[in-house]
Amino acid sequence: MTAQMESPVQTEEMRRFEEFDAAFPDYHAEMIDAEVYLSTVVTSAHGQMVIAIAAQLSSQWCAMTKVDTIYDGWLGRTLLRPDLSVADPSYRGTRLKTFPADDVILVGEVVSESNPENDTDRKVKKYAQAGIPYYLIVKPIEGKCLLYSLPSGDHYKASLEAEFGEPVPIGAPVDAELDTTALYTY
Repeated sequence: MTAQMESPVQTEEMRRFEEFDAAFPDYHAEMIDAEVYLSTVVTSAHGQMVIAIAAQLSSQWCAMTKVDTIYDGWLGRTLLRPDLSVADPSYRGTRLKTFPADDVILVGEVVSESNPENDTDRKVKKYAQAGIPYYLIVKPIEGKCLLYSLPSGDHYKASLEAEFGEPVPIGAPVDAELDTTALYTY
C-alpha cells in the first residue's frame, strides 16, 4: 500500500480530459483509451444499489464512490471512476482525488443503461490490466451480479454469477459474502 502517490503520467489526452471534466462538473465523465464517455444523470436507483453494497463493506474496508482511478500501464490514456472502490481501511478519510489502482482491492460498477458495454467489456480489460483483484458488475436490467477475480494480463481467470437475492462470496483479503437482497431490477 502506498500512502503517497506520484503524479500520473500527464499525456495530452489526459490534459484535455481534465479541462473537459472541469468545464462540465455536473456530468460523470471517464476516459477509456483516450475516448471520453459521459453519463448525464446517475439515477436514484443506481445510487441506492451502490450504497447497499458499500454499506456491507465499509465497516471493515475503506469503501469510496466516484474516485478517479489511474494505473501507469494505461499510459495516461485511461481514467476510470468506478461506482465503488474498496481499499485498505488505512485509507479511510483520504482526500486523494486520484487513487492508484495498485491499492484498490475491489471495484464495482452498476451497469449503465446508456453504454453497458463499457462496464461489461472495456472496463473488465482495464481493471484486469491494473491487477485489481476483484471486479463486481451489478446488472440491474438482468437482475444479476458478476464477480471477476484472479486478474491475468488483460482478463480475469475466474468469474462467478449470482442472481439478485443470492449471496456473492468474495475471497481473501476481503473475505465477505455480499447480500444482494437489497438489489433490484429496472
